[in-house]
Amino acid sequence: MRDTRLKRQAAEILLRAADYIRRYGWQEEGMGKPGAPRCSMGALDSACPRGEWDPAVAELLYETLNGQLGGLSLTQYNHKFLQSGENVARLYERTAKALANG
Repeated sequence: MRDTRLKRQAAEILLRAADYIRRYGWQEEGMGKPGAPRCSMGALDSACPRGEWDPAVAELLYETLNGQLGGLSLTQYNHKFLQSGENVARLYERTAKALANG
């Protein structure tokens, strides 16, 4: 039961981050400020703005995200897809789907 709850929370964060990118924009690096274009990590931060994340949710989210990156770091992925944050939003959605199906 707890595992299902953690997966749901992690997936919700990723989906909110994808929505954030589409709503406010994305930038390759630099956190930016909330409500403005943010980097990939900044979008995740805006998706869960309560300060400190539940460590179990963070571990699950990043473990699943790293699996989706196929050996790239998130920074490398950002550099690979400079032209658009849409690719990052889709990555977050794929990761959320993997959590839901896992």
